[in-house]
Amino acid sequence: MKVFYEKAKVISLKRIGDSYLEIVLENRNIARWGRPANFVLIKGWENYDPLLARPFDIVQADGETGRFMLVIKVTGRGTRLLAKLEDKSEVSVIGPLGKAIEDFSISRIGLLVRGVGAAAVVLLAEKARERGIEVYTFLSASTGSRLVCRELLEKYSTEIEIATDDGTIGYHGDARERVSAYLDEPGFDRLYTCGSRRFARFVKDMDKQGRIEGYLFLETYMACGMGDCHGCAVGKATGEGYYLVCKDGPVFRSSDVVID
Repeated sequence: MKVFYEKAKVISLKRIGDSYLEIVLENRNIARWGRPANFVLIKGWENYDPLLARPFDIVQADGETGRFMLVIKVTGRGTRLLAKLEDKSEVSVIGPLGKAIEDFSISRIGLLVRGVGAAAVVLLAEKARERGIEVYTFLSASTGSRLVCRELLEKYSTEIEIATDDGTIGYHGDARERVSAYLDEPGFDRLYTCGSRRFARFVKDMDKQGRIEGYLFLETYMACGMGDCHGCAVGKATGEGYYLVCKDGPVFRSSDVVID
């Protein structure tokens, strides 16, 4: 797939709770070619502080309007600068990056996500439902105000269960407990997870037991986003070398990679 090095216009910015930001951008090439699991590198400042652009999952992409959406967790200097952007301003964008999910030869998938990790699977849920695939989503956060992409995932899910650590919304407890109740009935052809190492280890263990076919959206620091710097390496389960999350992923079969 072609990678574009272009500008994108800020259409809107919306605060979500106290930690997250929803940004809608306009760039026809990104919107047209963005697929599930693709991400972009964004830089919204003119100087070299910070030096590197920041990677974000493509949450939605509409080729007709030329617009695409990102959801950002505001934590460091780069994301704080992005949060100060104004409508109609421009950012530098590189993408779409990563290996897209292209295989939809399934009938039912599960999505186990936590925090901003939910942003990674929205486009997957949307494209799966367009193909008549059942989508069972398990959305998790520490508290209700930190649930991310809830409305979109409710829209694209056949069923959705919400779990919060403090019980403010939905199930009071660990979302893994709710997934376990579904593994045998109705079960999933595939189970994808993002946003939690605990969830990744759980999916990997269920895959090892033969209970599901597990896939991990891996999150890591990235510099180039295209496999040149090797800063996003993850160990192969065989012990023979590494994968690069930006180039070989960001989605991996859980049995293929090492999870700490």
